[in-house]
This record gives sequence, C-alpha cells and structure tokens, in this order.
Amino acid sequence: MQSRSAAVISLLAVALFTGLIAWATPPLENPPSDTRVVFLVRHADTPPDSGKDPDLTALGHTRAARLAEMLSAEPLAAIYVTATKRSHQTAAGFAIDPTEYPALNAGALIHDIRTHPMNSAVLVVAHSNTAPMILTALGGPTIADLPHDAFDRMYAVVSQDGEFVRAIEMRY
Repeated sequence: MQSRSAAVISLLAVALFTGLIAWATPPLENPPSDTRVVFLVRHADTPPDSGKDPDLTALGHTRAARLAEMLSAEPLAAIYVTATKRSHQTAAGFAIDPTEYPALNAGALIHDIRTHPMNSAVLVVAHSNTAPMILTALGGPTIADLPHDAFDRMYAVVSQDGEFVRAIEMRY
C-alpha cells in the first residue's frame, strides 16, 4: 500500500512540476514589447535667492556626479537640458552632449523623446515648476510644483509600445 501511495505522490509531483514549468515559461509567440525609460530630474542644488541663472552649489555638483554615477549603466540615447547654467551643470558628468529644449514646451520635448529608439533611456533635466508638467505630458501622474529646496527628486517614467506604464519616484 505504501508503494502505491508513493507512486501516486511521485506522479502528482511530476505533473505539478511540469505544470509549473509550463506556467513560468512565456509563450514564444508573444515576444517582449519595446520599452523606453525617461529619467526626469530637477536640476541639482543652487543657492537660495541667487538670481535667474545661478551656478550649482558644491552640494549640487556632488549631486550631479551622483546622478551620472547612478545612470552610468543606462543606455542613454539623449540628454535634454534647458538653456540655464544649472541645467547644463547637472548633466555635465555624462558622456553625451545635451540637447537644449524650451523649458515651457513639454509637447515639443515629448515629440523629440519619442524619436529615440525603443529599449533606450533618456534623461531630462527640468525645473521645480516644469518637472510636473513634463511628468504629466509623459503620461505620468499630476503632481504639484516641487518645493524650492527639493533638488533630489527623480522620476523614472516607463512606456511600453509607446504607451505609459508607470512612473517611479526616487531620490538621488
């Protein structure tokens, strides 16, 4: 009787194992979709009340270097910055020459981003009042303007087959 029970249990285990393998293996007729990630950051730290086009502070340069290190393994196809020193300085640690975009024209920026190949990434350096607009234009959630002392926000906006999938908020 024990050998019959053991045989049934063994048979059930093989069937379960085979079913798990079939369940965990994706069907070949559905290849993975193309994705794109847009990393959206506010420029790094600037002094408070420092005028219209300030340089980064020492902490800002450290933060910009951290950003470049964090994204060093990403397949960046492009970097977009505004025509400000702080935006250019935030992107200075990357090997790619940045492209300037008009700060208040999210539509033109999104159009340019979509010209880059799928399965690549793009970095956008924005400002406290433009990052929310760009995030929404990418399909992400609506957020308030960033606080003037918040320089550590990064959003990874993921799209698949050209459609928004999700936005992940991080700190750097």
